[in-house]
Amino acid sequence: MNDRTSTPCPFDPRAAIRRLYRADDDHGYVADPEGEAGVFEVGSSPTYGEMMPGATHRLVLHLGLGPRDVFYDLGSGVGKIVVQVAMTAAVARCVGIELVPRRHQIAQRILSAAHDQGLLRAAECRMRHGDFMRAQLGDATVVYACSTAFPTTLMNALAARLARRPVGLRFVSTRDLDDNDWFTLEDVLRLDMSWRRRSAVHVYRLTRRRWR
Repeated sequence: MNDRTSTPCPFDPRAAIRRLYRADDDHGYVADPEGEAGVFEVGSSPTYGEMMPGATHRLVLHLGLGPRDVFYDLGSGVGKIVVQVAMTAAVARCVGIELVPRRHQIAQRILSAAHDQGLLRAAECRMRHGDFMRAQLGDATVVYACSTAFPTTLMNALAARLARRPVGLRFVSTRDLDDNDWFTLEDVLRLDMSWRRRSAVHVYRLTRRRWR
């Protein structure tokens, strides 16, 4: 039997995240001028915030992620959530997509360190540099977005794009969706973020696919 799926995590992923990122905390929060311009160009916001490690742990437990899941973080910043999910849950794949080069580089470095230290339980974990609205998301079963600073136009476009995925996809967002024909709200969690404690995190499920 594969120990990666049959045994609990032998260490505290929250402590591991704090240790791995100790030297890089705060460095990834501010986009360089080139990165900031790129974010504005795609109609998003360079404002940075993230879910705290304890809150990420609670979210992973709530989602019940398993070997058939593929987890995406859209706008993954320095990659903390992606790496923590990969350490905590024996999912098939974890993918982070980040547009700002400086943040992506930190994420790549931390992921390599976690891999070299044997901390990852996910079968595969990758960080991608690019615009998540153009990225391939075809295998996703769970999509997370720290979307609080996303403009409404981007949120609506993202929901419409994700609605083309198979029914059952879960979309976890720090901003609620406008009413639409595709997603059903399943739960609202209160989780600690870097900017506020007990912030609302919305868990949606795709119940009606968008065909056009």
